Amino acid sequence: MVAPMMSPAFFEDVFPTYKWLREHEPVHKIEAIDTWFVSRHADVTAILADNENFSVENMPIANAWHPDVRHALSSLFMDDPDHARLRGVVNNFFMPASVIKREAEIQKIVDDAVENVRASGKAVIDIEKEFAYTVPIDVLSMIMGLPKEDYALFHEWAPKLAEALQPDQTEAQRDEGGTTARAIADYLKDLFKVGNLKPNGEETVLSLLKDGGDSCIMKEEELLTQAVQLYIGGHETTLSLIGKCILSLLTHPSELEKLKQNPALAQKMVDETVRFNGVSHVIVRRVAKDYSLHGVTMKENDMLFAGNASANRDDTVHADPDSYIIDRDKRTPHMGFGRGIRYCLGNHLAKLETRIAVTALFQAFPNMALAKNAEPKFGTNLMLHGLLSLPVELNS
Repeated sequence: MVAPMMSPAFFEDVFPTYKWLREHEPVHKIEAIDTWFVSRHADVTAILADNENFSVENMPIANAWHPDVRHALSSLFMDDPDHARLRGVVNNFFMPASVIKREAEIQKIVDDAVENVRASGKAVIDIEKEFAYTVPIDVLSMIMGLPKEDYALFHEWAPKLAEALQPDQTEAQRDEGGTTARAIADYLKDLFKVGNLKPNGEETVLSLLKDGGDSCIMKEEELLTQAVQLYIGGHETTLSLIGKCILSLLTHPSELEKLKQNPALAQKMVDETVRFNGVSHVIVRRVAKDYSLHGVTMKENDMLFAGNASANRDDTVHADPDSYIIDRDKRTPHMGFGRGIRYCLGNHLAKLETRIAVTALFQAFPNMALAKNAEPKFGTNLMLHGLLSLPVELNS
């Protein structure tokens, strides 16, 4: 029998458990957290498209969070039409044609981050904390429209708020998350009132949100919660994706060599990493009505994990799913960024940042390797499944 879900052994390698469940128990009750887990591609696809039987409102999973954190992220838990109303304010900003205009600015941020790694003078470095973490913070600060002198505030705030979302958070982390959420809300209120939301004369996320408030599409509190959601969600997603690309390439040297020989494969490499070991392993829903699947009835108000990372390894859909192949001849669309009306808004930005960041890093340190006697460490939050640390030798 494979490791039970949510056990320490499970988090050492989650994919054998996913495979067993797809084959033997496609609707599985995770007793430790009283939540259903659905693992097959067809079922996950159907659930994410079904907005009548499954909802994101009134989610018990947020009850463990500090009340101020719940409030700061409350726009996460809205069904249509409110979800569509809020998303519509910034939707075009995150489309490919808009995102690609920021490529030069993102490249500058990445180049500075690479130079900081080089300037550290360290032979062994935690690349997750000292590179993958910094790039999306500064990119998000830039596209949000923060004054450059305030970027450092979110370097301090983002990890504290992220820790307050972990399922195994301590009471101190919970309280610090509340303090941080209040600090961010106060900062944004002031910025919306008196700040220059277009520091380079161009539209930013905050300027669009302010316009949405001025035109009465959004309430003041919704401006704040949407800003926090976009910032924290965008940071954690991209941080995880950059780290997982680095890890996947270092543990698959033949694929890394392909990338070195043909840098044009970088975008395909990012998509393959999302499929192979995505940034989100589950998408959470509340069962809105009793729902039967494979002879199992999930009751109204039960919690459900739609296992999109498991679906991305489903061999009924993906050829040779347990192999990491960056130049696949035939690539089936993955569900790493979700599916349906709640498809990840920032996916184009995350993929662009990651492509630029990983390409620049391996160009600067072509002999980088996993550090000896040091294991990569993963977190235990399946909703944002990322690396906590990734020690590497820069010039092995």
